[in-house]
Amino acid sequence: MGTSWQASTTAYLLKRNAEFPPEIRHTHKPVPMTYQIAALGEKVSTRAGEFSDCIRVQGTAVMKLFADPVVGFRDMPLTTTEWYCKGVGLVKLERQEPANNSTFLQGGTLVMELTEWQ
Repeated sequence: MGTSWQASTTAYLLKRNAEFPPEIRHTHKPVPMTYQIAALGEKVSTRAGEFSDCIRVQGTAVMKLFADPVVGFRDMPLTTTEWYCKGVGLVKLERQEPANNSTFLQGGTLVMELTEWQ
């Protein structure tokens, strides 16, 4: 627990409301995301079933974006939570990219999970 590392990431869910291209990832450079092992031995429930002895990895990053004319540039958080289970691998991933009340941007949440396993 506590082991950390960095890897590049970009905004996958944040979009502009009125510009082209709307996807932030096409116009902004990747930013470093810091990952950390947050928990060991967790149980995770997915559509493929319940898994035990899992590691939860938490990733956090910040992307500075123009939110709107009133507040200007604002740090937008990018967070990822991933569960890796013994003998299986990645079974679930949650990505959150809130727009923090920006009038120019829209954010979102993405959840991916294993749907079948042996």
